[in-house]
Amino acid sequence: MDNQDFVKTVKIISKKYYTAERKTDPFEILIHGILSTRTKDTTTFPAQKRLLLAANTPEKIINLPIAKIEKLIYPVGFFHVKARLLKSACNVLIKKFDSKVPSTKKELMTIPGVGNKVASLVLEWGFNLPYIAVDTHVNRISQRLGVVPEGTKPEKTETIIEGILPPKLRIATNYSFVQFGREICRPVNPLCGKCPVYKYCGFKLKSKYKNNDKL
Repeated sequence: MDNQDFVKTVKIISKKYYTAERKTDPFEILIHGILSTRTKDTTTFPAQKRLLLAANTPEKIINLPIAKIEKLIYPVGFFHVKARLLKSACNVLIKKFDSKVPSTKKELMTIPGVGNKVASLVLEWGFNLPYIAVDTHVNRISQRLGVVPEGTKPEKTETIIEGILPPKLRIATNYSFVQFGREICRPVNPLCGKCPVYKYCGFKLKSKYKNNDKL
């Protein structure tokens, strides 16, 4: 797939899974990002909600006992580790950033529990900045489309597709690709016959799965 076709596919997918420009609380997104590592959204979102209902500021979270945080976020993956990361992250926010979530990737990545993907997620969703958080859906779909080689690591995928897409399209990519990946371009048994970008897609097995939804 060439760059021009990739831009077309992103426009088509983004239009199908349209979301208006949104700005969610950066602190909420930061908490979500730390909790989401190796954990499905169906587990992450309820855990995030429970925690933020109990403590919705860095000060309130550091005042919670570790055992309480663990109980609130369970059963997210590695909940023991993440409970400590959350406290450490909130300590850094208070001491280094005056309890405010920073809006640069360099500063975000000084916070415990924040790697490249989480930093991009915060910038994209929390600040409406033109970054792309490359999760498993975005990485898988980018590889299937053929815009990046098979086996490309998320950080490399991010660099490649951010270099192709104009800023306006970058903001919509994570949300639209996640929805597209759940509904059609699924990890197992994708519904290629329903794919709105089938003609552009470089997925080698797309003809095999073209009639999958009719089985």
